[in-house]
Amino acid sequence: MFIKTSMIVLLMAVALAAGQIVAQTHDLPTSKQLLEPVPGAPQKINSLPMSIAISPDKRYVVTVNAGFGTAESNYDQSLAVLDTRTGQISDFPDARTLIRMKQTLYSGLAFSHDGTHIYASIGSLTDPQGTGKDDTGSGIVVYGFAAGKVTPERIIRLPLEQLAPAHTTRLIGEKDGDKGVPFPAAIEVIGNSGAEKLLVAENYSDDVLLLDAASGALEHRFDLAESDAVPSTYPGALALSQDGHRAFVALWNASEIVELDLVKNEVSRKLGLLKPTNSVAPSTHPCSFALAPDGHCM
Repeated sequence: MFIKTSMIVLLMAVALAAGQIVAQTHDLPTSKQLLEPVPGAPQKINSLPMSIAISPDKRYVVTVNAGFGTAESNYDQSLAVLDTRTGQISDFPDARTLIRMKQTLYSGLAFSHDGTHIYASIGSLTDPQGTGKDDTGSGIVVYGFAAGKVTPERIIRLPLEQLAPAHTTRLIGEKDGDKGVPFPAAIEVIGNSGAEKLLVAENYSDDVLLLDAASGALEHRFDLAESDAVPSTYPGALALSQDGHRAFVALWNASEIVELDLVKNEVSRKLGLLKPTNSVAPSTHPCSFALAPDGHCM
């Protein structure tokens, strides 16, 4: 009798505990469940956060949200800002990215050295030059930043790029052409405040660009194509050495990390990453990495 009573009490306790757990769960679209309280107190932001940038004073964390937007953002893409002192998140939708527009924010996101500006990549395959009404074309969006608030300022527009001899692309009109389509991905800021340069990985033209941040003038183009067909390597992620003399770029489709010499403005070496054994075998597709304090890739 005692054993039966104990079993009943135990089952009741389990059922009660299960009921408490159910009351603290949230069903996810992935068929999983999220239990609360969640460590770190996560908060909701806009859809598809792609990259994170931290302000030079370490107070603010910014994400670029490049999905289809949410009802709260009027279905615009946005930058979201977390104030690490207060824990408050503020969302700053960009009306130039309303759903069905021809341009999209992408993975590039970086602060200026003085923390007063944010650089973000915006790209368009259907109208890269921004010839249509409300079309921005491809470029770098420059936002002002002060006291945790983001304000649109200007766009550094990127022109079609002259490809190397014999290199062609079919991204424009599905015809062979010798002009690469700009579509900026990762961004790194180099140089001193007031004389900053932007290093920009170009996803669909197989290159990395060095731009003057103030004027937008192109200062150098690092050609990273490895075949006559462009795009083929798809440069994506960037990392900068502490002294600013070297940069590293991940070639997503070539399974390589490439080192750039920013003093001589040349490609210095390439590091293969478990390349596929044949043309249809899976690739490693490097899409993000970081530099260790000693300057080695991680």
